[in-house]
Amino acid sequence: MTNFLSKINQLDQELNIDPIHHQVKEINDIVSVVSQKQVLRKAPEKLGFLPDKSEEICAGLSQTDIKKFKSANQLINNLRQFLAINFGVWSLPNLQTANAIKESLNIKTGLEIMAGNAYWSKALSDVGVEMTVTDNLDWSKTSSTGSRQFMTVRNFEATKAVKIFDNVDLIICSWAPNFGNSDTNVVSTWQKMNTTSRLLFIGEKGGATNSAAFWQKGLIHHSPELKQINQTFHSFDFINEHIFEITHEI
Repeated sequence: MTNFLSKINQLDQELNIDPIHHQVKEINDIVSVVSQKQVLRKAPEKLGFLPDKSEEICAGLSQTDIKKFKSANQLINNLRQFLAINFGVWSLPNLQTANAIKESLNIKTGLEIMAGNAYWSKALSDVGVEMTVTDNLDWSKTSSTGSRQFMTVRNFEATKAVKIFDNVDLIICSWAPNFGNSDTNVVSTWQKMNTTSRLLFIGEKGGATNSAAFWQKGLIHHSPELKQINQTFHSFDFINEHIFEITHEI
């Protein structure tokens, strides 16, 4: 962790370029908040520089500084990987979005499945949602981040959790495992129970669950509430992360 931060801060100091400085400050703030097991107040601005902006910045730099800029940009784009390796965090929640979920969908109680280190449950809990947090915890046996939970995670497989904790307003899952069919099993179990809860998946379209079947079934419900919620939430890098609502229709 120290190596990543020291490198990016050193490059920022050497380059002394406002756009780089702004993003490095954002990264330092993010890492500080996550390190303290707290939640960002609002979603950070998108990080990294697209080719057009990179060319604009590099136009006035020496060859040496261009190399430094490219190194800094690469480190900025590696923030998600850095957070995943050091904290087990793949999705970065914020209190503004958590509160939007609570208020727009009238949520008082929630269940997080396949929760990992329960960062989204932490955000929802902080805005007043009573959360039950579950995961089968298999991943934590081989990951050093398995002990860095933001809330206590109960050991339940996802479909079993949906059946047992059926009296909640919200079921939420962030970046379901990228193997097997746990995603579609959860959806079909939830649909058969005819629950009145809202079911949300968080991730990249076509990749939030890495399941072709999930996306081919046309499960996404484009509700006006979710459009409002997603206006408060955007990925902190170039991965196009969104919140998706699942339809009750079988």
